[in-house]
Amino acid sequence: MDKEKVLNRIKKCLALSQSANEHEAALALKQAQALMRKYSINDDDIALLDIREHICTCKTAQNIPGWQVMLANVVASAFGCEWYLGGTWRDPRIHYYGIDNKAALAAYGYEVLLRQVKTARKEYIATALKRVRLAKNKTYRADEFCKGWILSVYGKVDKFANGERERTLLQQFGQKLNLRNEKTREINPGSHAKQAANIDRFLGGQEGKKAQLNHAMNAGEQLKQIV
Repeated sequence: MDKEKVLNRIKKCLALSQSANEHEAALALKQAQALMRKYSINDDDIALLDIREHICTCKTAQNIPGWQVMLANVVASAFGCEWYLGGTWRDPRIHYYGIDNKAALAAYGYEVLLRQVKTARKEYIATALKRVRLAKNKTYRADEFCKGWILSVYGKVDKFANGERERTLLQQFGQKLNLRNEKTREINPGSHAKQAANIDRFLGGQEGKKAQLNHAMNAGEQLKQIV
């Protein structure tokens, strides 16, 4: 039997073991214990069922830009989740994982904010950076603009503080993942571009104050943390 199916079956038995019917409760607990012994499953394995994973629909680059890493971290902080870059080398995507529906909310938040910062970035390149000739300088300065934008959003976010149990579960879940090392995009710009980046970050911060996260259906109050 598939391990996840076994775990779900054990969890159901454990839930039934809280029944007011003593006979039913005792039988359910006995079944749960028998399954745990048979499949060498411990309490931690069962607890990790509370962790849900959600994959973002938008693709990203293998060498992920540093500003996208910043955005993923900001959103993870807002919803009490963790994230990693998963998928295949042809189709890399951000994966969030957290307790219950937090990962789905985080993925939604990331995608909405990513669209907004990309729109702001495109407009900034077309206006403020239109006279920058070297592609590497233009990309570098646009990246710095995005960092300023994201830092501005971070300043408005209410960070979600997980309890000790949730932190432990997230750590254990992360350890079970076969994570690869993230390769961030590196650019070696000219000296003038480095100096101008201070202005780019400032202007990005000003633009980031306009960031909005519309409420998703059934998202409830949790999305207000990052509006």
